Amino acid sequence: MGFLSNKARLSAIGLEVDAHEFRAVQLVQTAHGTNTLAWAIFPRQVAGAFESCTTLPEPEELRWASSILERRGFVGNLVSIPSPTSACSSHVVELPPIDSGAPIEQLARMEVARARRCNPADFELGYWALPSRGRTQESLAVACPRTVIDQTMESYHSAGIVIAGMDLMELAIQRGSLAGLAAVENEINASLHIGWNSSLAVLSLGETVIYVRRIERGARSVWKLATERYRLSDKGADAIVDDMESYNTTDASVKIRKELWSGFSTEIVNELDVAMTYVSQSYRSAPFGKIRLSGYASANPAVIERLDKVLGIDVVFAPPGAIVEHAKNESGDRSIKDMCPQACRLTAAYGLAARFDR
Repeated sequence: MGFLSNKARLSAIGLEVDAHEFRAVQLVQTAHGTNTLAWAIFPRQVAGAFESCTTLPEPEELRWASSILERRGFVGNLVSIPSPTSACSSHVVELPPIDSGAPIEQLARMEVARARRCNPADFELGYWALPSRGRTQESLAVACPRTVIDQTMESYHSAGIVIAGMDLMELAIQRGSLAGLAAVENEINASLHIGWNSSLAVLSLGETVIYVRRIERGARSVWKLATERYRLSDKGADAIVDDMESYNTTDASVKIRKELWSGFSTEIVNELDVAMTYVSQSYRSAPFGKIRLSGYASANPAVIERLDKVLGIDVVFAPPGAIVEHAKNESGDRSIKDMCPQACRLTAAYGLAARFDR
């Protein structure tokens, strides 16, 4: 709690929830930099969460989660959450230059409404200009239905939790992936965030997100195969999803872990390959930099090996430095490798908390 003195700025709690678990980060900003006040990962409350949980928790479960966060050292009831990626849509639209005086947002909304075949007032919109590729000025726009936003806000409000803001998941991932790293101008980098039900490939040029690809595969598919094909217990499947190499290190279990993640990585890397091929054709003069892994299996050898074999680009698992430092202080001699599977799962939550402008 010493961070909270000397005119420190406290962030909202970055809270990411999927059908498997809660992930939360709270940051504090001082004259000396940004530090982690608290972080937590804990499973959903509903029994059999892997199959029966909905993405959006009910108020009762949110109140339960809020009580856990308070006991874990989080301060306040102000949260920053992502908009659900399954409900959002991405669109590349041509818009006049910002200094043209044209009603940019209105034009963007009309273009997206046409693509979504709905009323322009039916969604919230975020958009930003893409790097110039000649005479046209394109922007990337992301839309989320108002009904989804209203339902989400009502659930949190009923639980006594105040939403400071809803952020785009792709921007939160980008923000968390770059924490402590310098973006290289005119270099293409990819952030691959492996989620529970689905994953996101976020490609950027410098600090600007230029392409997003939603991949309909996540760690849940690995968990299901572990329980259904290999008849593992829930605990055994959890260990494979969590990359717990210390759990059941028999030759058979090691082989199962490798086979499950190898099959998964083949599918997800092929999707990333499509995304990177598209971007490389659009920005031919920009070199590729790195692939940053976050989410589940970020340090998994099978995933990293497949990425290297198919794409041949440097792969890094770089959890936010403030998370690693906080974990070191709490756990003493644990290595970064030991902490990485959990810390990399907090990348998006960190990115949500890092919005100190709220």
